[in-house]
Amino acid sequence: MDRKTEIGNFEAACILLNMISSKIILDFPRTVSEDAGSAAWLMVLLDSVVVYLLFLVISRLYRKFAGNDLLDVSEAAFGETGRIIAGIIFLIQFMYITHVVLRQFAEDIKVISLASTPVSVVILLFCAGMIVGAYLGIEAISRLHVIAIPLLAAAFLLILLFNIPRYDISKISPWLGLGIGAILKNGVINLSYFSELAALFFLMPFLKKKNSFGGVGRYGIFFSGLFLVLVSLCYLMVYQYPMSTEFFLPVYQMARTIKIGRFFSRIEPAFILIWASSAFLYLSSGLFFITYIFQRTFNLKYRKPLIVPFIILIFALSLLPENLYSTLQSEMHVYRLLSWLVTLILPIILLVIASTRAKSNKHREEARHD
Repeated sequence: MDRKTEIGNFEAACILLNMISSKIILDFPRTVSEDAGSAAWLMVLLDSVVVYLLFLVISRLYRKFAGNDLLDVSEAAFGETGRIIAGIIFLIQFMYITHVVLRQFAEDIKVISLASTPVSVVILLFCAGMIVGAYLGIEAISRLHVIAIPLLAAAFLLILLFNIPRYDISKISPWLGLGIGAILKNGVINLSYFSELAALFFLMPFLKKKNSFGGVGRYGIFFSGLFLVLVSLCYLMVYQYPMSTEFFLPVYQMARTIKIGRFFSRIEPAFILIWASSAFLYLSSGLFFITYIFQRTFNLKYRKPLIVPFIILIFALSLLPENLYSTLQSEMHVYRLLSWLVTLILPIILLVIASTRAKSNKHREEARHD
């Protein structure tokens, strides 16, 4: 790993914001609507608060390990074996979500604008962009995020603003949707929508200000949570439950219905550009973290030679599901059930054990000197 590479707080926050929020342009508004009905926005709000509070605990524990990534913490807790096991767990997590999101983006682009193109060709186009991004490294990726994220956020907000004439607050009644039970039960599983927060644990060594880890995470969670709540609420004020569960791509559907006067309508082609930009940034970041985690887990000298083997593996995995429905089912029944534990609970366990061991080692050293 090149320890000389450094990125700023804003750059790191932009990476985090895109990785968490990019699911907005996929099926996120529809799936949360299926889980909580007209109270989907409330469930997402509660999830955001819970994730924020859990991260406060993580960032407080992380103060003793400033400048170290989570694999260093794992090694401090359980030695080299702990580092390897933790590395494999996070490697599986990033591999799984990266190939699933790659297939989702490719299928959606194919449906919207490349209907006659084989999905494998669309995936190859994304893979080419992933290779370039991962090869250039985290510094180049972060700078692209700084340029793109303000534009992507502005475009997203414009879609919501242009839909204001269609908003009807009565459509989000009943206020508790499918009930408190559904909100709480599905809300726990949907904590996984913030699983990309794990990327921050591996950005730590690259931060210019090592002690700013907590601030980057808080800003990333706050603004991504804000966007997730906003899109859930606005979508439900346009399409009342259960109609909200019918659309393949909810935000794209909202963009299609925008009409500005007599001459501006059907602006969704611009949405496709937004979509592709967010996808390339997300997937390039995902491939970088996969190669970085593998390199750190097994103490390899170089990262770049890993790019081609892993992109081949990701490409092969993305073609395994028969169709988009199979892809979504695998995400729902496997990834969402477990990834919140890996992202939010496992780091707390590792940090507590590493802190305890560090404290006991310190006492031993003091006793030895006495």
